[in-house]
Amino acid sequence: MLEVWLPLLSIAAIAVWWYHALRLRERAIAHARHLCERHGLQLLDDSVALHRLRMSWRHGSLHVTREYRFDTSLGGDDRRAASITLLGDRIVSASVPERDVHAHEPAPAIRVVHDMPPAQAGAGADSNIVPITRARRTLH
Repeated sequence: MLEVWLPLLSIAAIAVWWYHALRLRERAIAHARHLCERHGLQLLDDSVALHRLRMSWRHGSLHVTREYRFDTSLGGDDRRAASITLLGDRIVSASVPERDVHAHEPAPAIRVVHDMPPAQAGAGADSNIVPITRARRTLH
């Protein structure tokens, strides 16, 4: 009897945990959308990514802190990183890009982590083609 109920209960527990994680992600997207509207930014990709998950003891109980990262844009032609940290459903901290960039100043240069052959480096300078490269890991 136990060999039937144990797998079913474990599958049900995983499904409940998955549903709860999806609802928390939806709330994080809503918080990020509201934060972008408040600061006059565009939320790119309409998505957030879980960057860090921490557990800590506060006031005698266990709390889970989630840090989500997302991309924003000031005018639609740039991409800047932002983050939001949630304790349950409440915003603990948020980081958004600064808006003090003047229109006549060039956008800050992006540091390339890998070396690109010189033939490709000059070809993409005046076009909208972005080379696809392997990303660095950011989780610690």
